[in-house]
Amino acid sequence: MKILSFILTFLILSSCDDSKNSIHTQTKIDLELVDNIYIKKRLNETDSIRLTNEQTELFVKEWNNAKSEGLYKMGPEFWIILKLKNDSIRKFRTNRNLIKEKNDWTYSLSDSTLVSSFWKPKYPFAKPENYDPISFLKEVSSNLKTEKDTLRIGMTMIGDFPLDWVKVEHIEYLIRSLESKEICGCYLNPFSSYIPTDNFAEKGGYAGIFIKAYKEKQKVELGLYSCPKVDEKLNAELTKWWKERK
Repeated sequence: MKILSFILTFLILSSCDDSKNSIHTQTKIDLELVDNIYIKKRLNETDSIRLTNEQTELFVKEWNNAKSEGLYKMGPEFWIILKLKNDSIRKFRTNRNLIKEKNDWTYSLSDSTLVSSFWKPKYPFAKPENYDPISFLKEVSSNLKTEKDTLRIGMTMIGDFPLDWVKVEHIEYLIRSLESKEICGCYLNPFSSYIPTDNFAEKGGYAGIFIKAYKEKQKVELGLYSCPKVDEKLNAELTKWWKERK
């Protein structure tokens, strides 16, 4: 009886130990092959923040050095969406220091605050790479819902827009927004000496600028401040171009 108990105890302890020894091969990330990485609170929501180059390097390093923890059930706090240069997508679910990819096999990162810090940047002003066109429009249109004679500064942002900031998957949403005269806050660079306190932007105005930049393969340029309005002539041109392209 004692021998049987010893064997059972040994098997249980061995099983617990083996549960952390990965039977799944972790797929490392080659930083050179990464196009971009976004963080989301929920997978199916459009709100997202694009990681900076420094944040991208940190995430790749943490994942590649993550420790196998075995099978583990957890509710995701954040989703990390990684796009490679060959257009393939990898999706990670995270909760504090725990992270998993394809199934419930879980790994642990060395820094339990790393992923959440991506969602709440430490610098005082927003940067273009922390938004995409859709989340930008939602931000400027949700910040200020007041009368036209009230102060409107919807987005104070510093830095240049990446060349590939507007992507093909954003165009349908932007096309649908072209005619929108929903009042939005203006764009403002903190280096601007002028603050457009008596002005406002329109959602369709921003949408037209974003689509035009994509069409012409140019960076989005908003200058030191911008309060764009719906441009009917530009909208007709962009709508025709998109229909012909489709």
